[in-house]
Amino acid sequence: MNQIRLLFSSAFLLFSSALMAQDFTKIDSVINAEIRQKNIAGGVAYIIHNNKVVVDKAYGYADLSNLKPMQTDAIFRIASQTKAIISVAVLQLVEKQLIGLDDPIEKYIASFSYQKVVMLENDTFKMVDKIRSITIRDLLSHQSGISSADEYPKFKPLFEKYALNQPLNKGFTSLEEEVEHISAMPLVHQPGARFSYGLSTNVLGRLIELVSGLPLDQYLAKNIFRPLKMRDTYFYLPKNKQDRLVKVYMKKAKDSLAEINPSVYPVNYPLAPKGNYFSAIGGLVSTTHDYALFLQSILYNGNTSKRKHILTSNIVDQLLSNQLGEKTFVSGGVKSLNTFGLGVGLTSPLGRVINNASVGSFFWGGAFNTAYMVDRKRNIITLFYFQRMPFVLPPLLSKLEKMTIDIIDQHTGNR
Repeated sequence: MNQIRLLFSSAFLLFSSALMAQDFTKIDSVINAEIRQKNIAGGVAYIIHNNKVVVDKAYGYADLSNLKPMQTDAIFRIASQTKAIISVAVLQLVEKQLIGLDDPIEKYIASFSYQKVVMLENDTFKMVDKIRSITIRDLLSHQSGISSADEYPKFKPLFEKYALNQPLNKGFTSLEEEVEHISAMPLVHQPGARFSYGLSTNVLGRLIELVSGLPLDQYLAKNIFRPLKMRDTYFYLPKNKQDRLVKVYMKKAKDSLAEINPSVYPVNYPLAPKGNYFSAIGGLVSTTHDYALFLQSILYNGNTSKRKHILTSNIVDQLLSNQLGEKTFVSGGVKSLNTFGLGVGLTSPLGRVINNASVGSFFWGGAFNTAYMVDRKRNIITLFYFQRMPFVLPPLLSKLEKMTIDIIDQHTGNR
């Protein structure tokens, strides 16, 4: 009888282990197929479930010309993933009661007091008064009326006039200089009228500098990167880490990739000597490991693994609350099914069809084709990082997120 019980127990344990095992080889297959088809040179996948790393894998090459294999600690240009970090920094100042979410921005930057709104009538620009001030909440939720030439091509001459049409706006020597240009240019719509992606976050970067008395890079290092042990996140890479920066590629032909020429598009900005300009809209580089630490701090209500606060749970709730009402966000002229919080995209009931994430999951990506997704209900974090131009991989990124969720659901009974 004891032998029968022992055999039954062993069989049950083997069955339970098999049931609990999560097979992520489908993700390997999808990414490797993209590499074979010369759609990407390589990438990194990093997945956390229930606070445990279940995938940490590198694929392909970081540098094709030198056949340098991708590593899991490779450093990527995270572009607009910078925005969420800036949002958390702003909310830290809100938590300390140094600023208020509904404060007018001219309370801190006086030049915004005189800003007008532009309208296009019969091919002529017409200036009208603002119906109200831009608030910090507007800036965080991209409802300020400050946008970009990509989002509003009809106002391209204005963006050119105010020198706000350059990639990552690297022509400026400081955020102070750039924000003076932003405040001088008329808004593309009334504050609060709609979501308009663009330069709002650079205004927030300057706000952080003014209120904290620190350059933006120093504020982030002191209040976010060091507390979270994010050791590989920078605006300008130190020399001893520059060889870990992944090359950026574009599709040259059906069966080949070509490295982006930095004289055509300035992809080498992280390798420049350290300057005084810090692009809050998209200038950071990071690793999947570092950014996961940041996402975990949000997922677990602003705490690190050692329970050190970077944000309280009340402020995290505000970060992840819908700011657009019945509206959705628009990016690249495309209307999303999802909505937006104070610096992050939020999965709506309609948006679940994209990757099967739970309602209230938060996410965003970067122009060089990096992406993160945090499913709060399932306790899942995904990061899929590639370096490709232009921003053409969202279908692949969403597919990988959905595949991750499906794999985990199969083994947790959440289908």
